Amino acid sequence: MDIDLIRLFVAVVDEGGIAPAARTLELSPSLVSRRIAALESEFGAQLLVRTTRSMATTPAGAALLHWARGSITDWGRIRDEIGAMQGQATGLVRVATNDYAAVEYLPPILAEFVELQPAIQIAVSIAQEPARLLDGQCDLAIHAGRRPDAELVGRRIWEYTRRLVASPAYLARKGTPRTLSELTSHSCLTHTVSEPSEWYFEDSERKLVPLRVRSQLSADSWTMLLQLALSGAGIARLSDALVHNAITDGRLVELFQEFRSVYPDGDPPAMWVLAAHKDPPLRIRLLADHIAQKLLVYRQARSR
Repeated sequence: MDIDLIRLFVAVVDEGGIAPAARTLELSPSLVSRRIAALESEFGAQLLVRTTRSMATTPAGAALLHWARGSITDWGRIRDEIGAMQGQATGLVRVATNDYAAVEYLPPILAEFVELQPAIQIAVSIAQEPARLLDGQCDLAIHAGRRPDAELVGRRIWEYTRRLVASPAYLARKGTPRTLSELTSHSCLTHTVSEPSEWYFEDSERKLVPLRVRSQLSADSWTMLLQLALSGAGIARLSDALVHNAITDGRLVELFQEFRSVYPDGDPPAMWVLAAHKDPPLRIRLLADHIAQKLLVYRQARSR
């Protein structure tokens, strides 16, 4: 059976219809429809049924889908294994990352990798919660923030600090808070996915301090929150990498340096390279190792 036809069938189910699958695969809807019809003819059974809003599988289609997902994974593994015997890895790796990483440090890392591995293709997706795309949409995630789900496999590259910052213009207009509790009367700029309504801190005695904050402006982009803070819209809690230069040149002022920003379980944010499975294909392992190694080099260079 044609493995590409099986991939096409899975794409139609995952995308919710022939038209969206055709757009994703850059094929014409009529061609996708004909191939699905050919697959149904080969099995002698209807595999898909169109509902008012999406495409659903019949019982026969559900059985094929269950088999197809495992077969596609097995196909990738055997292809990688044979490629490794020949001294090369091939295929597509789908990488999820956030907007900051996609601009700040991943481009040179990925550019170097494709030079080293010309038979591997990389497709990058931008998401504010990249680890969530490891449910089948992506193979690797460059995740920054709280500890990922236990089901995911990966490595912690480094811990980092989130700093509480505001512009001099905002502090001149609204006053500088003297205690953490005073933040409740200030305009706080919050991340709608990661920290929408509560911030947690650790004091000098490692005591956890929760704080419910008031947010008139929020966003699901850390880089937009940075720009809002620079514009004087409020107080933000952002990674050191994002705000370091702005603090150094005076565009932002750091507040409450004596408190450490943490999550509800007391963990600090960290950078992770994650995969969905313990034994990913060779091409995914190669890229994960390369990204992890180069991120450490990047970190060391920034620390000097």
